[in-house]
Amino acid sequence: MVLSVEARETPASVSQRLLWMIKHYRSDFGALNCPVVCRIVGDLDGPALQAAVDALVARHEALRTTFHGRGARLVQRVHPPRPQPLVWADLATGESPQVALARDLQTPIDPGQWPTRASVWRVGATEHLFCLNLHHLVTDAWSTGILLRDLVACYDAACGGAAVPAPRGWQMSRFAQAQQELLASDRLGRYQRYWRQQLAGSQIPRLDALYPAADADGAGADADGAGAAAPRSVAAELPAATVAGLRELARRERTTMFTVLLAAFHTQLHRLTGQPDLAVASMFANRSRPEVRDTVGLLAGMVLLRAQVARQNSFAELVRHLHAAVISAFAYQDLPFHLLPTGLVDTGGGRADDVMFNVMSPLRHDLTGGGARFELVVPTEIGSRFPFELALAPVGEHRVQAVLFRAGGWADPALGQEFLAGYLEVAAAAAHRPDAGLPARG
Repeated sequence: MVLSVEARETPASVSQRLLWMIKHYRSDFGALNCPVVCRIVGDLDGPALQAAVDALVARHEALRTTFHGRGARLVQRVHPPRPQPLVWADLATGESPQVALARDLQTPIDPGQWPTRASVWRVGATEHLFCLNLHHLVTDAWSTGILLRDLVACYDAACGGAAVPAPRGWQMSRFAQAQQELLASDRLGRYQRYWRQQLAGSQIPRLDALYPAADADGAGADADGAGAAAPRSVAAELPAATVAGLRELARRERTTMFTVLLAAFHTQLHRLTGQPDLAVASMFANRSRPEVRDTVGLLAGMVLLRAQVARQNSFAELVRHLHAAVISAFAYQDLPFHLLPTGLVDTGGGRADDVMFNVMSPLRHDLTGGGARFELVVPTEIGSRFPFELALAPVGEHRVQAVLFRAGGWADPALGQEFLAGYLEVAAAAAHRPDAGLPARG
């Protein structure tokens, strides 16, 4: 890509440098796509949608940022606004919207050329599937909600409505600058001391032997390379009664659903591995500053959440124990984990992010603008860049979808379903009797 005279370069953030390294050294980087997908129901105005997408790109610098260089010299190159091509397609005969979407999500994006692409599939006269596919270098889960909100507001305005996009915070380049200021300040030492004290002596869950990945021995396709790839995810949904009970427990303990769902994950891991002291990775939004609440970009950072599970006498006690860990991690999340000394956590020869737990922020999943309804779709086709990840997505007040990812695919998907079934069993027991003892090892 030729550098426009109007483009400007700024240093990349720590998370962007790490992700850039992953992109270059891992072949399975389709998982680095991070899309906004929605079903649009109603009479869709095509030119207005194009105008809305163009306005979105003009509004958020991250959507027109390319990346160049490597390591500490990686830079973000912010380009001036330009029209974003919007590809329209009718579904092929007999092809489902899910298949068309999966094909797009599994097609890599080159962030050295352009970080986004946009597609619309006509499902019916009054139904379309829209995908704004972005490279993870320019977005994260929190940004998804911002982009959907702003897209609908821009579409409504393009249709002659009165909607006005919410005030915009910092752009991504300003966040990267603030991060560098933090790392050069005396706060760095204080953050490092906290994490050393918090994590020393903890272990990463040992799951490889229990849940082998399909690509561990080169499996995942037929010998001629034409076979179907091993499934990367399995999914289940927490029953409404379980969700209601867990929400009540969170209210009783003055904590969040994140903490309660995390406690169920720690419990399930302890049941399976027998390890008494576990550290599980999670991606925090890293949006404690009000200036970045409405910033689109890769702000999220990894933290490790430690629980001494074997010392807790009940699930409610484990929730209280984890509540303290989560609150402290929130206060110290500004320091990227990858800047801490290696060897701080016993990884058993693996990586600190081998086992990941994430809960999507509750999003407005049903918005209306310009006479059309935009329903957020949470895709599972893109997989995860983490070896073993449990991702939970609240859908409204009463539903929680659970998706268990295995990078490289599941050697035996039944094992993934078995893990999820055990997780749902733990969650149901906790919702019903939170003060009972923790389940014994399975």
